[in-house]
Amino acid sequence: KNDLGMSNYPMVPGHEVVGEVVEVGSGVSKFTLGDIVGVGCLVGCCGGCGPCERDLEQYCPKKIWSYNDVYTDGQPTQGGFAKATVVHQ
Repeated sequence: KNDLGMSNYPMVPGHEVVGEVVEVGSGVSKFTLGDIVGVGCLVGCCGGCGPCERDLEQYCPKKIWSYNDVYTDGQPTQGGFAKATVVHQ
């Protein structure tokens, strides 16, 4: 119903996602293929601002929500109902 006035349609809601690691980047050290992982409401942040440096990514001015947002590549985030999602370790 767009009660908060910030909905981007079409929208696929869903957060607090559980899934399986199907691919890892060259710099990933915490996870391996097949690991079961969880992803919260955020799937991205700048990594360099004050809040990010203090592990407070939820206050990052460039945070990316798991749904109803846009990745840095311009693609919409599709939440827990997406076929796949990409996140930083």
